Amino acid sequence: MNTKLSSKRFSVGYESVNTNSSKINDSVTPITVTWENIEVKTRKKGKSLLNRVSGIAKPGEMVALMGTSGAGKTTLLNVLMDRNMKGLEKKGTVKVNGKAIGEKISLISGFAQQQEIFIPTLTVKEYLMIQAKLRMKANKSTRIERVDEIMDMLGLQKCRNSKIGNPGLVKGISGGEARRLTFACELLSNPSLLFADEPTSGLDSFMAATVVQIMRDLANSGRTLIAIIHQPTADLYFQFDKIIFLSLGRTAFMGTPEESIQFFSDCGHPIPKNFNPPEWIQEKLSVQPIEEIESYQRIMNIIQVFETTKFSKTSTIELQMIPSTKLPPFIENPGFFVETGALLKRASIDVIRSPAQMRMKLIQKIVMGLFIGSLYWQQPLDWRGVRNTNSALYFLIAELTFSTMFGIMTFMEHELPLIAREYHDGLFYVISYYVSRCLSYLPLFTFDGAIMVIISYWMIGLNNTLQQVLKSILIAVLVEQSATSCGLFLACLFETTSVAIAFAVPISGLFALLSELYGNTNNFPVYIQWMQWTSWFRYGFEGLVVNQWTKIDNPKFSNFFRDLILDQFSFKADNYPMDVIGLGSIVLFFYVAGYVALLVRIRMSR
Repeated sequence: MNTKLSSKRFSVGYESVNTNSSKINDSVTPITVTWENIEVKTRKKGKSLLNRVSGIAKPGEMVALMGTSGAGKTTLLNVLMDRNMKGLEKKGTVKVNGKAIGEKISLISGFAQQQEIFIPTLTVKEYLMIQAKLRMKANKSTRIERVDEIMDMLGLQKCRNSKIGNPGLVKGISGGEARRLTFACELLSNPSLLFADEPTSGLDSFMAATVVQIMRDLANSGRTLIAIIHQPTADLYFQFDKIIFLSLGRTAFMGTPEESIQFFSDCGHPIPKNFNPPEWIQEKLSVQPIEEIESYQRIMNIIQVFETTKFSKTSTIELQMIPSTKLPPFIENPGFFVETGALLKRASIDVIRSPAQMRMKLIQKIVMGLFIGSLYWQQPLDWRGVRNTNSALYFLIAELTFSTMFGIMTFMEHELPLIAREYHDGLFYVISYYVSRCLSYLPLFTFDGAIMVIISYWMIGLNNTLQQVLKSILIAVLVEQSATSCGLFLACLFETTSVAIAFAVPISGLFALLSELYGNTNNFPVYIQWMQWTSWFRYGFEGLVVNQWTKIDNPKFSNFFRDLILDQFSFKADNYPMDVIGLGSIVLFFYVAGYVALLVRIRMSR
């Protein structure tokens, strides 16, 4: 029944995949992964997920982890990679070439996730070139050569200039191409060990065969591959060197595909003729809802038989005989400036190629600038005009705040899985990503606010000396950056956008109440007065009001009237520098707080 694929080159869509490329045989350090007596329980309820699971994966082997839902496949894979262990307690040992290296295993291995997570606005080649800069310590020509080799090897040349896209949202490459792109990213650093989470799920039979053939050739080059496989065809099943069936958190079988057929036949479950072997085996290892007791008895019988067979005993002996050998070199961090530059390029391309966001922000600010200017058109220099002018200035602060804060809080929820994965792969520091992302948003969340102020400035009839215009623009930029940094902080702090927005509404409302427009803070209780110094509404509104009324080109307007206007808000004529410093401090505080929140979230996601 061994039906291993023998084709060295076969067509994929309109392009062939060269699965026997010499480049796939890059020199690698042989890796043997062993795991012994692995036990995993949940911390809260103590539920057992894995129970005394042991096994081995050798160089050149392609190992499949199989079993029904809840059998423990994903938990075992996470234990081997030392990832996603939050809320779990683990016992047992995992060793690489006889050494326990813990989470450093990610620095010598690749991980092809089931869910393809990319930056959808980048092309295939752009994405791989940036990945190469993060994963390889080499010059540009070497990186270009490596990317071209891997694209040729995995059949990605045809779509090299196509945007990756996002299924259901942004049109892009096909599912099979996305899966191969996942492997391409991991192969850039030439890992000796590769993990894969259901690499064939969601693909048609031909594309699944393509992916497995690629994995087969990678294993043939001396690499160690460990993959979770779900419902493979018989042809794909026999491509693997070793099958590990899990059930009820325990090992039910470990051996070759051919040996699995003989083993289950010996257990009294021979595979019927013309029946897919893995489907039959998984059916015998699954708990049937209407036959729970019988199912548990059948599964436990299979597990007990396996633990007394030569397969289990051979594995136990092998675990004790694995010598301690050298490890491959760890992936080296390219350095702060290199990785920040690469990530800034990626983030900037993403912002530029999101025209809807840029267009809507500009249109919104232009419309609001025209609306505010029309609403408060050419206000006269009397008490009614003064009151209306101050209202217009507050309206500008509010518009710079709310649309900006709520607009920027949406990015982190979708991007965090990618960033967490890349960080745990050792590709960059969190500070590098954070700085690059903040810089990429800087123009988008700066110029639009300045444009709105400039449009409305002369329409309202504000004092238009060059110095006052520039001072107003500076306040507007700082207010928008305050809202931007606060929005980033909340996005980094909370797991979902909806929760971040729910928290932002009362916070921004409180800051608005402390702006002085709704009440003189000198009349507030002492235990509340101090809060005004945390509000960018207060600093921004005071900055615009002071800037407007400290220099009036009208002989009838004296310092007495100026002080009268400012006094109703508890403002002082010489407070403009303090307002700029206050806004700058708020911007700095929220950016730093956002970084700390992101760092904690990403480290806890391990």
